[in-house]
Amino acid sequence: MGASTTNRVATSRLQRALQRCFSYLVLMAAGCAGVLGCSTLPTRQVVFPPGTLAAEALPPPGAVVMVLSAASEQTLADGSKRRTGVFLNEFYEPYRALVGAGYEVVIATPGGRPPVWDPESLEPSYWKKHPGALAEAQALVATLPALLAPLPLSEVRARAAAFQALLVPGGQGVMVDLLHDTDLQGLLLDFGATDRPVGLVCHAPALLTRLPVDQSPFLGRRVTSVSGFEEWYIETFVMGKRAQVREIGEQLDAAGYLHETAFPGRSRAVRDCSLVTSQNPFSGEDFNTLFLAALADWRKAGRCGEPPPRASR
Repeated sequence: MGASTTNRVATSRLQRALQRCFSYLVLMAAGCAGVLGCSTLPTRQVVFPPGTLAAEALPPPGAVVMVLSAASEQTLADGSKRRTGVFLNEFYEPYRALVGAGYEVVIATPGGRPPVWDPESLEPSYWKKHPGALAEAQALVATLPALLAPLPLSEVRARAAAFQALLVPGGQGVMVDLLHDTDLQGLLLDFGATDRPVGLVCHAPALLTRLPVDQSPFLGRRVTSVSGFEEWYIETFVMGKRAQVREIGEQLDAAGYLHETAFPGRSRAVRDCSLVTSQNPFSGEDFNTLFLAALADWRKAGRCGEPPPRASR
């Protein structure tokens, strides 16, 4: 590659980085950097049956299936490899929230292989809000029987009706063994068609881009995911190389979803009826609140109806 070509490539990369920075500064100036900032109306609203259901008639909290990656290594764009896996707090925080609310959590992975934890997710910077939770999470995943012998995804798909909700934590491992998994795609279509809550964390919203456009029950929904700037930051300062699958937000937009993000590193979670997505490892509390609310609405027989009315100007 000649010097002029190298300079053009470097200039182009710098321009893209500056454009990302400018875009997020605009978001922050517009008040979109706070918790659940840039609020927008969902495209579908929860509709309840006529009358009030008696509490005793509601189904109790049941089983929620969490689908985890079992990939321990990812191949980067230049062919090199790095260790990867599930981001620990993106599993631990919703697991604790679900169990605390009375739900049973069932773990599933491709082939029933034990999940692998991304080494990056053990850094204390991801646990600043609750420093003691890192040790608690490590102790939990070392002994939890469901993690030592997960169910194969194929088995979970065969009895999908037994679960009230589906949740996929993030981490680069998602991009290795879950992105094209046909059993997981089948589960997403099944849960979406029956309005059972689906939660996708950080990198996991990329799974929506692999659903057949003519079949996806989520098409057109508002979503969030790891942002382009956060991808660039991870590749530059953590991975040292570009990922093979990237620009998740752009892919979601191109696939027909309404993608939005908050300022990098800030909490952001979006609920559009039965679909709940989050942006990064710092979004756990907001994601859990929205996901548990979606589960409660489903148990009250709430289902996805027409878009909510917009206020007239």
